[in-house]
Amino acid sequence: MKKIGIAVTDPEDWTGVALCDSVTHSGMQPVKFSFSNATSDIPSGKIYAGKLELTSLDAIIVRDMGPAAQNGAALRFEILCRLRDSGVAVINSPEAIARAANKYVSSCLFQKNGIPTPRTVVTGDVEAAFQALSSFGRAVVKPVFGYKGIGVECVKYDAGGESKLRMLLEKNGMLYMQEFIRNPGRDIRVFVVDGEVKGSIYRIAPAGSWINNLSQGGRAQVCALTREQEKIALKAAKVTGTVYAGVDIIEGNRDYVLEINGTPSGKGIFEACGVDVTAGIVEYVFNLV
Repeated sequence: MKKIGIAVTDPEDWTGVALCDSVTHSGMQPVKFSFSNATSDIPSGKIYAGKLELTSLDAIIVRDMGPAAQNGAALRFEILCRLRDSGVAVINSPEAIARAANKYVSSCLFQKNGIPTPRTVVTGDVEAAFQALSSFGRAVVKPVFGYKGIGVECVKYDAGGESKLRMLLEKNGMLYMQEFIRNPGRDIRVFVVDGEVKGSIYRIAPAGSWINNLSQGGRAQVCALTREQEKIALKAAKVTGTVYAGVDIIEGNRDYVLEINGTPSGKGIFEACGVDVTAGIVEYVFNLV
């Protein structure tokens, strides 16, 4: 029986549980593990998570890499690369996860491939940042490696704008700034699996907030995509090399891709649309191994 590892930090995580169920229904054996206790034995070439020998698995589906400081995150990425090079199928690939996780890299890929995205400036210079802010009028400042809407700030071009940019620069070491796009108070999460849209939802900000992430109190509502929205979501997943991804789109005077998540949750899609996206992910893995 094929053994499929599910890399997930929280054993109760909805997507992790759903992935295990889908693997079981496919006739394969799911094995949960966390990268937080991964060990690489260099002389033997074996890699473990606790007592589980990861190099013995047929495939690994990465639900999340887990929180880690810089050195820990780099080590986990290299462990994924070693597992892939040893013959374990890794979905998403380490490179795809890295491209999606790094907002600077993904923004550059979107720009290069003609995917509409808000005007974006990345800098470590506060004067350049304030100049960009004056052009934008209002900017969304995000951590380059952020997730779940944590650390996202909205900065206006006003008397307090420059001091706020200085504070954020000191906190984050650099500034990733996107032009704020006037919108209907929502964004769109598109879940892509193997070149197909499996589901899409509006994420609607709670009262008094402008951040739409479900983890920040946003609510999910069924969304019927336009052809253009589907096209740019599929293209965003393709250029980053992700087998499965959550693509975030904002509706302004046109549709823009904000960012892409290479380890997205499927919970919101399921609750709003009744679609279990993990079935498609596991089908891809089943055909691969």
